[in-house]
Amino acid sequence: MSDTTELISRLQTVMKWELAGTIQYLHHAAMLMGVERLPYCEFFKEGSEEAREHAELVATKITALGGMPAAEPAQIRLGSTLEETLLAALALEVDALAAWEAALEVADSANLGTQFWIEEMIAHEQEHVDELRKLTGKIAIAGASKDASSQAG
Repeated sequence: MSDTTELISRLQTVMKWELAGTIQYLHHAAMLMGVERLPYCEFFKEGSEEAREHAELVATKITALGGMPAAEPAQIRLGSTLEETLLAALALEVDALAAWEAALEVADSANLGTQFWIEEMIAHEQEHVDELRKLTGKIAIAGASKDASSQAG
């Protein structure tokens, strides 16, 4: 398998995760109920639109490299509570980030512009992972459990 063929294959995996994000986030926006609905509904709608835009960019790159974009999404994780939907979003973003990083591993078979574009997308996906880790409480803050008064002295 040529390096370009491998890059196309890995970008197809990225495409599947972006399609999954489009569907998953749209579903979460529609299904949220309760007092958290309004702020998080918009959060998930924006996530769905961004994933769709990413899918469009990936599809364009795949065809520019001579491949055919994937048409089936990766795993879609659904939740019925706000916490479940945020955890599902975190899992999706972690998987999407891993797919982008895998594409970067073989991106040297393409031009520098493609490599830089993939790096930029990785940075963007990492921001999503970081934010969702904060929202879900899946991040430990060093020294956060210390008494504030003991830190003042």
